[in-house]
Order: sequence, then structure tokens, then C-alpha cells
Amino acid sequence: MSTHHFHDLGTVIDDVHALFDAWAECGALRPALDPDGEIVLRLAVHEWIANLVQHAAFVERDPEISVTVAVENDDVRVEIEDTSQGFDLLGQLEAQTAILDAPAPSERGRGLLMLITCTRGLDYRPAGADRQRLSFRLTNPGEAVFAGLFRPADLEIDEFPPNGDGALSVPQPPSSR
Repeated sequence: MSTHHFHDLGTVIDDVHALFDAWAECGALRPALDPDGEIVLRLAVHEWIANLVQHAAFVERDPEISVTVAVENDDVRVEIEDTSQGFDLLGQLEAQTAILDAPAPSERGRGLLMLITCTRGLDYRPAGADRQRLSFRLTNPGEAVFAGLFRPADLEIDEFPPNGDGALSVPQPPSSR
């Protein structure tokens, strides 16, 4: 694969999704990733870039986000570099972990936990003057890849019973019953 550079924070998310659409269409991530793996990879990259767009403080020059995706045997290596001022990854992870123990956990604020849960070798560090780099590897996900993001009680739901017209009814989570 190659490296792609993005400079417009207003379009970068759509541009990255278009890139993933093109890769999916031509099978560029195969055989390393199956369709589920492609979705998890897209989600991981989207989450990081969305956080950059929403929360990052970029240095005085024009923002730049570079995404490198390389298929290597049975996995995919990803590097995302940006010109932001960076942030305290460990502090944010502690805050997100605390969300899991809250009486009514938020649906937001789990992106970094998701990245750690579904990737290997996650590394975040300065990458030179006014640059930050996130790198990780991803293999095809297991069935329970996201189970670590929820309290056990959040995962305990009954089967989705059919309602009168044959559609499925999604029950309320146990914490709100």
C-alpha cells in the first residue's frame, strides 16, 4: 500500500472512507483481512482521525494527517501521523476505563479502548518536530473483539424476541430495565 496525505479537516473523514471503499472494492487488504477485518480496520482508523478532527490542537502551520496502511502476510500495519500537539494517551485511557465502571456508562468515550481491544502493538509517540505518530497492527477479529469495552452486565441480554409482525425487538439493556 501507500501513504495518503490529508490537509482538510472538514473532509478528511469522508476522504478516508472513500479510500477504504476503493480498497474493499479491489480487495487490496486481502488475504490479510476478511470483510469483518476490513470493517474493524476502517473503524479503528476512523476513530483516531475523528478524534483528531474533534479534539486535536494542530500546530500553527496547516494541519496534515498522513495514513499509511500496509498488508504484511497475515496482518495489516497502520501508521497515522499528524501535525497536532499530541495528548496524554495514558490519561485518556484511564478516563475511558473509568467510564466502564460508571453506574450508567456513556455511549461515547470508548474509542481508545476500542483501538486497544482490536489492535496489536498500539504505539503513540512523537514522530519528529511538531508531529505525532500512532501505529498498530490488525489481524482478523475474533467474535468477541469488543467484549472488553462493556461491563459483563451490559452484555447479558436475552434473545431478540420477534414482535407480532415478525420483526425483531431489541430489548433494553439490563441496567435500564
